[in-house]
Amino acid sequence: MVTKICINFGTAKPQNLTKKANMVSETFRPVTPSLDVSGSYTDIVLLREGVNMRLYRASKAGKYFAIKTTKDNLALQLAMLKREYELSIALDHYHLPHFYTFEPNSPVGPGIVMEYVDGRNLNEFLAENPSHDARCRVFAQLLEVVAFIHKNGIIHNDLKPENILITKANDDVKLLDFGLSNTDAHYLTKTMGCTRAYASPELLAQSEDIDVRSDIYSLGKLMQLIFPRKYRSFRRKCLHENRDKRWDNVDQMRRQWNKSNTWIYYTLGTTIAIAIFALILWNRGVISEAQRQELLDSLSVARNEARVTQQQFDSIKIVQQNAEAAQQRWEVMKDSSVNEMNRQIEACYLVTLDSIKRAPFKEFAYQVMSNYTKRIINIQNKCMASAPDEIIESIILSTYEKTAMERFNALDKMAKEKPSMYDKIDELGIKKVEYYNSLLQKGLPFKEYKE
Repeated sequence: MVTKICINFGTAKPQNLTKKANMVSETFRPVTPSLDVSGSYTDIVLLREGVNMRLYRASKAGKYFAIKTTKDNLALQLAMLKREYELSIALDHYHLPHFYTFEPNSPVGPGIVMEYVDGRNLNEFLAENPSHDARCRVFAQLLEVVAFIHKNGIIHNDLKPENILITKANDDVKLLDFGLSNTDAHYLTKTMGCTRAYASPELLAQSEDIDVRSDIYSLGKLMQLIFPRKYRSFRRKCLHENRDKRWDNVDQMRRQWNKSNTWIYYTLGTTIAIAIFALILWNRGVISEAQRQELLDSLSVARNEARVTQQQFDSIKIVQQNAEAAQQRWEVMKDSSVNEMNRQIEACYLVTLDSIKRAPFKEFAYQVMSNYTKRIINIQNKCMASAPDEIIESIILSTYEKTAMERFNALDKMAKEKPSMYDKIDELGIKKVEYYNSLLQKGLPFKEYKE
């Protein structure tokens, strides 16, 4: 007889190990405490509907999730949905919602289960008439997350207000919807869809040669919306019909954005020079007192504009520095949590590996694997319980599933190479087999039979 072991990662709460008297099969179920996808969703609400997709909010175990599914369940729509999941599952960034899993049989059909963001879209945020500093903060975060996806080889292709959520808790950006994204890895299923009001000329022309400058054009359109009366020259560079005359990349944009206040000082310097020249002319009687006073008033206005502009850009720099520092702290916490779990699993694996090497029969090897599975489940539970936030918790989970499966397969391969004591019953004798089986039933390690 061959002992069969099945492992199913990331589906439900811990299940007790099922042992049959003859030790023929055991089922191990490492768990997903944070997301029980086998249970039922309740309180399902349609949040938004697009041309191809629907987004729902659903509740499970006292927590809200978002489920994104197709509108008509067409083959192309389903391919786009799966492609978006494959693109997004590898991206971990504070300004992106976290993707948990792809469920083929959710209550609303095949769908992506993702982090639910309690927020409003960019249009709704701007309708609240936020301050200039708040607008600058949102735009700086948008630049940050778009730069991040570009560095990961993804062009969004559909940057628009509806795909930019601003959280209600602290007005942070969450960039949504990679369904139209362009990446070399998904060329066969990529679609060149877009929203015309925010799309670049090359995207509207359905060009196959799309690069990051297409998203930069869309960022220029969003700047028009966020700052309707400011940064015109900056926007013009984003919105140039010839993409070779736009910014080369978003990082370059960010650097220039930080420096874009320098124009006010050129204006101020010019005004001061004119004012000095005006005083000379006034002293010589060339201009009147009224003209001199007008120039002095212009100088005062320029000084005030310079001071206000400097304050605004100082505020932007502080926000960006704080955001970068927070991102770095988060990365350190994430790496520390994941590395600690991997260290504990590796130590457990090495001990189990040694025990399986010393086990004489397949049945005892699988008994060791059973104990190993229980131990790594406990490791996972403890690491997830101590995770600083839900995103790191889900990263720990996905890392656990990958690491645990790799280690399990290595152990399972070694266990399968062991002989079964039932196949050697003639050689061992019935008394020895019964004795060894009694050890297994009691959960005891192998011990040589003695008359």
